[in-house]
Amino acid sequence: MVRLSCLVCVSMLAGFAARGEGNLEWMVKAFGDGRHNAFTDLIRWRDAYYLCFRHGATHMSMDGEIRVMRSTDLKTWEACATLDTFGDDRDPHFVSDDAALYCYFGTWNLEHKTDHGLPDRGCVRSYFAKTEDGANWSKIQGVYEEGWWLWRVRRHGDFFYSAAYTANRPSPDARETRLLRSRDGLEWEAISCATKEHKAGEADMHFPPEGGVWLLSRTGNGAGTSFWLRSNPEMTEWRETDTGVLVHAPVFGMWKDWFVVGGRAKTDDGYRTRFWRIEGDTLAELITLPSGGDTSYPGLVVVPPEDGNASPTLVVSWYSQHENDPGDKHAASVYIGRIRLDTR
Repeated sequence: MVRLSCLVCVSMLAGFAARGEGNLEWMVKAFGDGRHNAFTDLIRWRDAYYLCFRHGATHMSMDGEIRVMRSTDLKTWEACATLDTFGDDRDPHFVSDDAALYCYFGTWNLEHKTDHGLPDRGCVRSYFAKTEDGANWSKIQGVYEEGWWLWRVRRHGDFFYSAAYTANRPSPDARETRLLRSRDGLEWEAISCATKEHKAGEADMHFPPEGGVWLLSRTGNGAGTSFWLRSNPEMTEWRETDTGVLVHAPVFGMWKDWFVVGGRAKTDDGYRTRFWRIEGDTLAELITLPSGGDTSYPGLVVVPPEDGNASPTLVVSWYSQHENDPGDKHAASVYIGRIRLDTR
């Protein structure tokens, strides 16, 4: 069990937080053991919070495994699962339905060379395991086709959805993002191709009241700015808009008319974990979290206020190297924090 040693005082965080409409009330290191702990997600399921992340030697080591932890107070965390295949398991994400909590992740396989060279990464396939009680997890099962990464899965109506993208190493010059749908989370069908441009990849999904789906996607060419991909109600035709802002590993949250996204930002001082408010096609900065080096891949849970007139809070997870010894380029720790939104 990992216990909270101390909360970081808000006054100590002032040097990190940027001007905006978000205030970091507290943060805690949820897990750190000197290894590379990264690529987080967070969910509130039944009576507890669940945190998942990759645990490995380095950012790109082939020993990655998925750790799952649980907490009822966000301050004391206990391990409840380790998901591990023979490949590099990474980028886990949660989704739930009425019956179970699912954890999806991608796994890089190891490809042998035909010449005398050493093996290297081949391609990704996506996998998941699920639990009905938070303690006992199913066997790991592969989903969809080899070479496609169901990077994030969301539940909407009677279906699971994912903006899956092609993931091969070395990365092809062209990459496709394909909208997939599933009734049971295991068997998937393609609805449409969202894009083959911009080396689009990691994306979160929003389902507007008028129908269809919006994707905010990380891109890998040019300036690397994120793109909106918005579909028609049938989810078969798409239009794109450049946000002009770099966002890696986006995660959405909504409360009333507040629509926020978190992810990795690029600043003059390097990469940081940041949250923005979404206003039409544009992103307005809310807060930059204490972070640095290899960082980001946040999870997000929106907590409505108990008093209807008060402001909501964002409970977030992320990983960072900002507390590391400068000589240690691999270690990264996982953090949990609470952000108060100023919605007045």
